[in-house]
Amino acid sequence: MHQIIVQLPDPRAGRSAAGGRDNTVKLRPGEVLEFGYRRQTRMLTVSRAGEILAPAAGRITVKSGYWLLSNFNASTAYLVENLTEAGEYIKVDPCRDAAPIPFELSRVVLPGNCGPQSLNVLSPSAARVDPADVISGLSFRCGGLNTRRKYFLVLVALCEPRLIGEWHVGVPSVPEIVERLRPLPGWSRLSRNTINYHIDYLAEQKLRNYLGRGSLGVRVRWKREALVSIALRHDLVRAEHLALLPPVSGDPATTDQGAADHGRPETPCDAVTPDR
Repeated sequence: MHQIIVQLPDPRAGRSAAGGRDNTVKLRPGEVLEFGYRRQTRMLTVSRAGEILAPAAGRITVKSGYWLLSNFNASTAYLVENLTEAGEYIKVDPCRDAAPIPFELSRVVLPGNCGPQSLNVLSPSAARVDPADVISGLSFRCGGLNTRRKYFLVLVALCEPRLIGEWHVGVPSVPEIVERLRPLPGWSRLSRNTINYHIDYLAEQKLRNYLGRGSLGVRVRWKREALVSIALRHDLVRAEHLALLPPVSGDPATTDQGAADHGRPETPCDAVTPDR
């Protein structure tokens, strides 16, 4: 049964489960649930029996294997975040009806009087292709990136804040990348010039087709932002690649073996060794 679970915020967090009300609602395909704010407290809730909305802010419609979100707000978009992939989200425009949501674990974020309020929606695992239809030999290496090269570590460091959901931090600066990668074995003499070299190599060689012709002369800041956008949009850098970076504590002794494989002397020639 492809049912989904809607989890509401608990206004009485900290109370025992026996003293509070169940904050989850289960829905089956074909069922509809409206959500909005309570008339008195303005807390986010759903249209259950005895619940008065003032008025409804949106609607969840359950289909077989996925669900739809309708936005009743005339001026504000609703944000739907993917809880299993940090930084991934979609917007449901004002007055949009029945927008399909592709995430298995989602957070619907709505504006509120005391800051944003949210509810979680848990849907079944996505359907998979029949094994008989899978083409095992079909593979692509977008951009021809080699995860064992130093330029790739620079790209991962650029993408790290967004991969862990810290979008407010922005794209790391060159000095910040230097400090982030220096704990790796063999990287203690890492310099700003070396990082800039890798950024230029990514922009002018590896990801040139994605950036376009008119972007090669732009400032380093815009190159960094463009590289992060391309890497995340095309899934070139993923959450599992964060294991290549040193621990946040910066202790080289705890650096995993995957990162240690990159500990060769830092020279431009090594950085651009052809992928073979």
